[in-house]
Amino acid sequence: MAGKTARKPLQARAEATRARILDVARHHFAERGFDAANTRDIAADADTSHAMIRYHFGTKDSLWREAVADMFERLRAELGFENGAPPEMDTIEGYREFLRRYIHYCAKHPEHARIMISESVRGGPRLHWMVENFIQPGHAVYAGPTRRHMEAGNLPNAWHPSLIFIITSICQMPFVLAAEARELYGVDMLSPQAIEAHIDSVFAFLLRDPSRIRADWPAIPDWLKS
Repeated sequence: MAGKTARKPLQARAEATRARILDVARHHFAERGFDAANTRDIAADADTSHAMIRYHFGTKDSLWREAVADMFERLRAELGFENGAPPEMDTIEGYREFLRRYIHYCAKHPEHARIMISESVRGGPRLHWMVENFIQPGHAVYAGPTRRHMEAGNLPNAWHPSLIFIITSICQMPFVLAAEARELYGVDMLSPQAIEAHIDSVFAFLLRDPSRIRADWPAIPDWLKS
């Protein structure tokens, strides 16, 4: 009994270390790309040893794959598809809720888009693995509702691949380019007010919601008003 009790804290610490490594690795791969990311730097930022990374993951490629798998699991969870209540995307309100959750995810995890861009620019086996295991199955979930909303006139009637990329980009890019937005507009795109303003803007653009300017939107610089 004492042995089992002792193993529980050890197992919990090991799981916490593994989760911390994955979180740090995801940010390193996003900021530096796969080739430039260094497992020793990841270990240092995760407050662990390089040997611990080898113990949990083996190679850098295995660490990358585990970090990406964890990233997509997080996406599914935050959209409500893992142990939650997924939005009913066949209704326009459900589709709106899907977009809202996705935008909040993009704001919280801009490293997701950065990893996707990095791997898409390079191409190759890692991108193929992501597409086969995560991206295509994920797109398949909302491909049907998206097509039906196009046919019903709720979404712009566009070439389907273009519309999917438009939706993905419009939800992600302001948060990926948050540093540029801060320099250019003096706006913190990761603030709750900016996130809500972006959600309003996406709904106005994609779903033709009535355009509005809310008092709690972040202020814009004078040069944009002239």
